[in-house]
Amino acid sequence: MDKLFSMRVFSRVAETGSFSGVAKDMDCSVGIVSRAVVSLEDALRTRLLQRTTRRVSLTDSGERYYRKCKTILADIDAADAEASDAATIPRGRLRVHAVPDLGLAQLMSTIVEYRRAHPQVTVDLKLMPGMPDLVQEQFDVSVLSAASLPDSGNTYRIVGRFQRVLVAAPAYLKRHAVETISDLPMHALTRINAPFAHPCDWHAELASGTVGGGGIDQIVVNDAEAIRVALLAGAGVSAMPHYFVADDIKAGRLVRLFPDYPLLGASVYAVYPSRQHVDAKIRTFVEFLATSLKDKFDTAPSASAPRVMAQEVTA
Repeated sequence: MDKLFSMRVFSRVAETGSFSGVAKDMDCSVGIVSRAVVSLEDALRTRLLQRTTRRVSLTDSGERYYRKCKTILADIDAADAEASDAATIPRGRLRVHAVPDLGLAQLMSTIVEYRRAHPQVTVDLKLMPGMPDLVQEQFDVSVLSAASLPDSGNTYRIVGRFQRVLVAAPAYLKRHAVETISDLPMHALTRINAPFAHPCDWHAELASGTVGGGGIDQIVVNDAEAIRVALLAGAGVSAMPHYFVADDIKAGRLVRLFPDYPLLGASVYAVYPSRQHVDAKIRTFVEFLATSLKDKFDTAPSASAPRVMAQEVTA
């Protein structure tokens, strides 16, 4: 007979002094209650209860064993409750990975808002390029942007979408004539060279179809902010997430080129290891991202701009 069950039965008999009362409370027969107590006594090779026709009482050994059982069972019940609450109450440490060029302002403001809503959750954010092994590196959620995800066995949800635009600094355009699409190979600055990143080489990204050209990369860097700084310094033309350079375009620091040739969009994914028994802090964080980021990532101002639509799995 299961020892934990026998300990529960014995403790209830010790507290109530009645085999039949415990049988009724636990919805089982008196015989099962009796066998549970006897199995403990046989395993311990000591009598735990004195039984008469009128009453049931603890022996000295039974008294000591009951005190220990009560502590053990209380600890088990507390552990069970805590584990069960993990599915309904967001709390504890949430380990989040994000790619550095995702849009730090958008992501961090969302995390701050999430912490206000769920103060019992501590968010441990690590910014690293690429897609980590969530289980091996012990991340609860990975947030990254891509045209599509590789088949990894993980669960994902699309929490945002954005377009990218071709931009250059006004000073660069004054020095170099970029008048047609065919001029771009001579001016293309770079592509983001990171695993699963949406590549920024313009000739592979035009939504209207591939346009020939294969200029040699002038700079290869895996950080969008570094590319933005190079663009502002007048290094050339590059494709950038619209949300990343929207303020620069509005302020005139960068100029959007060829709006009639929109680039393919990308999705922002929240990736987590499993769809079954999802911890409440993971579930609520992914839901919060989906609600918050859809208003923070944007699409370029072009009614004709198509987007890559990856199949979405809801949390």
